[in-house]
Amino acid sequence: MCAMRLQEAGEDRDRERKVACVGLVCVDIVKVINSFPEEDTDQRCQDCIWQKGGNAANTATVLSYLGAASEFLGTLAKGPYLQFLQTDFEQSRVVCQRCPVLADCQLPISVVIVSSSTGSRTILHTNKNLRELSLEDFQKLPLSSGQYSWIHFEGRPNPEEMRKMMVHVEEHNASCEESSSVIASLELEKPATAQQLSELMIHADIVFVSKDVATHLGFTDPVSAVESLVSRCKPGGAVICPWGERGAAGKRSGADTVTSPAFPPEVVVDTLGAGDTFNAATIFALNAGKNLREAVTFGCRVAGAKCGMVGNRGLQEMRF
Repeated sequence: MCAMRLQEAGEDRDRERKVACVGLVCVDIVKVINSFPEEDTDQRCQDCIWQKGGNAANTATVLSYLGAASEFLGTLAKGPYLQFLQTDFEQSRVVCQRCPVLADCQLPISVVIVSSSTGSRTILHTNKNLRELSLEDFQKLPLSSGQYSWIHFEGRPNPEEMRKMMVHVEEHNASCEESSSVIASLELEKPATAQQLSELMIHADIVFVSKDVATHLGFTDPVSAVESLVSRCKPGGAVICPWGERGAAGKRSGADTVTSPAFPPEVVVDTLGAGDTFNAATIFALNAGKNLREAVTFGCRVAGAKCGMVGNRGLQEMRF
């Protein structure tokens, strides 16, 4: 499967129905070092990279790199980093014009330590006062226009407002023609919010459950996780669980469990955003009409390729 060929199959992406990713964007200051430092030591970095981060922003960007028409929706803040993020979205061909831009608050910043010897990433995240997206903000997406085929929700610490947004999508689907219906997916990544956010699974067509959340819930492998958690989904819904070096599993209610091995690079360089890349590639394949097994395998292939490079821009030129 080739990302560029899939892009060509969609003809002009500007006329395609968009995939919108709802959640966080932040500034990532990535420090690349040879090995993780000991406390109270001085070490010279191999590189320092400024880039946009945040799960939903990363997912939207990778979707665009693979050839999808992509949009990000999340709160932004006025200040010195606003133009940096808006320019980055523009260069990545990700629409962000509907994002509310707020005054009297600060954009979140993450300092990320990437160890080049192991590929590990350690994230120090600061979010002082930027509010989460509201239902009123979300309703600015013109779902009734038929512009959107998929809405992906990053699990954020505002479960009640997220529930309202997902119900809004369900109400749209109940009242529109089938050709204008929208698939909704949900990402459960952080154990701290897993219990509250898991109640939203019934409103999603596809649920991505991270390894951290799965282990927090008592599972020891991706297969047992998806086979148990799929019962919380709506009829016909699916649960997908990536598990790093053990690949990933997926299960749609009423269907067989599917699995994929991992596709690690020769050398692991940078794992920052690998989970977001997996989610984006899997959504991309499903949105292009691939079945669950094909999509999960494609997700593992693209995530593995991403781990072999710093950042994700190189995915634009890769063939899978």
